[in-house]
Amino acid sequence: MHRLFIVLLFFTTITSAEELTFHEFTEGNFFSNIDPSYLELKAKCRKNYDDNNQIKFYEIILFSKGGNVFDFNKVLKSNLVGRENLKKPFYTFTVWNWFNALAIKTPNHEFMTNTSQESMRRNELISEGLFNEIIRLGEFQVYFHYLLDNSKSVGNFKIVNPGDLIDCLT
Repeated sequence: MHRLFIVLLFFTTITSAEELTFHEFTEGNFFSNIDPSYLELKAKCRKNYDDNNQIKFYEIILFSKGGNVFDFNKVLKSNLVGRENLKKPFYTFTVWNWFNALAIKTPNHEFMTNTSQESMRRNELISEGLFNEIIRLGEFQVYFHYLLDNSKSVGNFKIVNPGDLIDCLT
């Protein structure tokens, strides 16, 4: 019985040891470079209002070759379970694909997630500093580990209309 407990404990530890650090993920794997033609992003701004005509959140939608690939959000009001009690504003990053892991890097900020994904839309809380640096610089690096085919890629994304980002948030 003792041996069975130890074996079960060992396998439980292995399956729950999926948490990686940013550096373990980005430096411990080989990433193919993304085709440069996909790295230029066009930003569109959307302001979402509540019933009292007050802004609920700012949404910056980023397109590559006409397809929506990322969203950045500055949330002022939210009634979503798990987010309604967060200090406002808070910031999110949305990506539209299936990923095992995802990391974002700017000169002064790093973000990494490998939480399980239940739908093609993945929405993650990010720091205010990361959000503001992306808005200010108009560029960021993303590391992807795709869930369905186990490929890994990296790209330095550049927003071609960065002035629209600042205009969106004012």
